[in-house]
Amino acid sequence: METQTNTQFKQAPLKDRMVVYVGVAIVLLISWFYILGMGWHMNTLPFIENTSMNMNMDMDKPMNMDKPMNMDKPMNMDMDKPMNMDKPMNMDKPMNMDMESGIIGSVLTWMPPSDGLWSMSDFTLLFLMWAVMMVAMMTPSILPMLFLFTTLNARNRSNGKETSSVMILLFGYLLSWVLFSLVITFPQYAMHQTGLLNPMMEPTHAYIGSIVLCLAGIYQFTPFKEACLTVCQSPLSFLMNNWRDGNLGTFLIGYKHGFYCIGCCWALMLTLFALGVMNIMWVMVLTVFVLFEKLSYKRPLLYRRVTGLVFISWGIFLSL
Repeated sequence: METQTNTQFKQAPLKDRMVVYVGVAIVLLISWFYILGMGWHMNTLPFIENTSMNMNMDMDKPMNMDKPMNMDKPMNMDMDKPMNMDKPMNMDKPMNMDMESGIIGSVLTWMPPSDGLWSMSDFTLLFLMWAVMMVAMMTPSILPMLFLFTTLNARNRSNGKETSSVMILLFGYLLSWVLFSLVITFPQYAMHQTGLLNPMMEPTHAYIGSIVLCLAGIYQFTPFKEACLTVCQSPLSFLMNNWRDGNLGTFLIGYKHGFYCIGCCWALMLTLFALGVMNIMWVMVLTVFVLFEKLSYKRPLLYRRVTGLVFISWGIFLSL
């Protein structure tokens, strides 16, 4: 068993492990801040209601012209008091601008255009949304690989061999998911253009969710899924078979491992189209699901079969 083989290596020094802890924590904090920020704006956070979002939606409603204004109630304005034009405006005091004014605010509050007219910035922000989401969801699942690489790196250092930063491996791994994000951006754009997704990035027809969930369930039984999951569950074997020295070699290790991970999880990522791309609850569930799937060393086949049947049953239920 590989888990038994891993115990033969002496654990890396705390200083080396802290690089993993701090680096991963920073990546997760930034990416989840973005996801939760978008979820707050779109009012898709679980158990939390954004009342300001509801107020903004109410402003889009037309005024009720049938109800007359109450003219008997005086307006609370002192019209007799002239404006003081001699007092200059205090330009040194910053203006109280809301979230929509800044760059970060425009990124967090972006939504697909409701009129179907997309600009290059809309496409870029859609790609950014997917990239950050994949980073947030997939970083926890690479932790076993990072800690094992840190241990091997410490052993090489003690033997006088060349070493490299574990963060380079993480960067290579995440870059493969960023490329996947670019690929997945095109079908979502097409689904918006054809009306299969609404501006809230939710499916407009139940059969979309049914097809996607059934596809994810069926993929759980395929040999390709098994082969890729086996690699993801065997970081030591992967490192031994693909080890390369130097920073470039470390980057390629992470990059290659990322594509095996994509082969394992791409169908699971498509379920976001079934339940809403910005369904924060499902994003969290998928993050935990992927992590547990990679840690299911003892009964991987049982885990895949049970979850596959759940997805297929769920998809059939939606079609009824």
